[in-house]
Amino acid sequence: MISSLHVENFRCFKSVDLSDLRRINVVVGKNATGKTALLEAVRLALGGTPAVLWNMNQARTFPGVSQPMTRELFESLWNPFFFNFDASKAILAECRDTGGRVARVKILFDEGKSITTVPQQQPQQPAALPISSIAPLAFERVDFSGTPSTIYASLNQQGGLNFDQGPELGQAAEYFPSSSWNLNPFLSAQWFSQLSLVQRETEIVTATRDEFEPALENLVVLSPGGLPGIYASVRYLREKIPVSLVSAGITRFITMLSAVVIRGKGVVLIDEVENGLFYKILPSLWKHLLRFAMQNDTQIFASTHSLECVKALLPGMQGNENEFALLRVERINGASGITVVPGRSLEAAIDQGVEVR
Repeated sequence: MISSLHVENFRCFKSVDLSDLRRINVVVGKNATGKTALLEAVRLALGGTPAVLWNMNQARTFPGVSQPMTRELFESLWNPFFFNFDASKAILAECRDTGGRVARVKILFDEGKSITTVPQQQPQQPAALPISSIAPLAFERVDFSGTPSTIYASLNQQGGLNFDQGPELGQAAEYFPSSSWNLNPFLSAQWFSQLSLVQRETEIVTATRDEFEPALENLVVLSPGGLPGIYASVRYLREKIPVSLVSAGITRFITMLSAVVIRGKGVVLIDEVENGLFYKILPSLWKHLLRFAMQNDTQIFASTHSLECVKALLPGMQGNENEFALLRVERINGASGITVVPGRSLEAAIDQGVEVR
């Protein structure tokens, strides 16, 4: 598990230090204060590859760009990650685990390795002019074992994007942006199939059935059309049905719990954890997330906009207060900061009317 996080010049964070992180870290704050950016910072600190940064753009539905591209277009892909778009100062993301090991990544444009690309000439078209020289984006990394490496996001000689491949820095992590939770049912089916293979799917089925009876009786992975999916046995229906057609909320519930099991000894990042779920389900959701996280030694960072969702975790905290922390994100004078409220103080903070939304 991550015990601390240090971030510089990333998104809305000029500099932020978090310590004493817990198993369940609930991220709250107003819109545009940096809740999603904090989840991204954790993902970056654990990943440290160009693909990780690129996928963050995709998750936020960042507009695509044409290829081949100029230096200006290339830099426009990455500049929004730098605080106040100032790429003259490097991004730094560093995390320490409970064993005292540290992983870090430093991201900057490496002018010393600038390249000039020449796009391929298309038939019956005038010769293309060489593209201006571009400075690749360097990822200077140190993994949890202390091994250094540097990998790059750059352009190939035809002006197309090229990402160096490299292992992520340490612990497994899974990032679920709120905008694309249900866009990859095949991944959910793959996870559920993996759990079924080792006879652990019953844990997910039981938890789901307990919360959603009488709508749902059983779950299984099927591929009647050649594409795998999670199918549900629903009372009063004569055939099994894709669970996504039963309920988006149930699909989300299954996916979250499956991720916590699959990413054992790693980290799961959930944006807007309450989305699609009936408010009466929320106390049970927190209890299930805590139980699964403790059983599989998984750490969770989950953002929410809902005070109701925060209050719903209080019953599940009883006797497990040390497993929880509230991370309240605020933006002051253009930069975001974070206040950590430990689980033992959370109930008192809510009772005293402390702003958590």
